[in-house]
Amino acid sequence: MPDVTIDRLKQLLIENCMIRIDPCDITEETPLFGPEGIGLDSLDALQIIIAVEKTYGIIIGDPATAKDALQSLGILRDWIIKRLAIRNTVMP
Repeated sequence: MPDVTIDRLKQLLIENCMIRIDPCDITEETPLFGPEGIGLDSLDALQIIIAVEKTYGIIIGDPATAKDALQSLGILRDWIIKRLAIRNTVMP
C-alpha cells in the first residue's frame, strides 16, 4: 500500500483532476475547493474519492464525510491515516 504523504496525494490530484494551478503551489493547507484554493469541482471530488478508494482501500461513503475529508491535502492525509489505523485495529 502506498504511503500516505502530501506528495502522494498531490500525485493523485495530478493524475485524476483537471487542476488549474501549478502543482508546486499546492501545499497541505491549500483548500481544494473554492476560489481561494485549487478550484476543484464536484466531478474532481468524485475522481479523488475513487482514487482514494483504489489506492488505499478506504471508502468515502457519504457527502458529509467527503466534505470533511476533502478540505485540503493535509486534512485528507490525516483522515486516511486515521481510517487506516481504525481498519488495522479492527482487522489485524
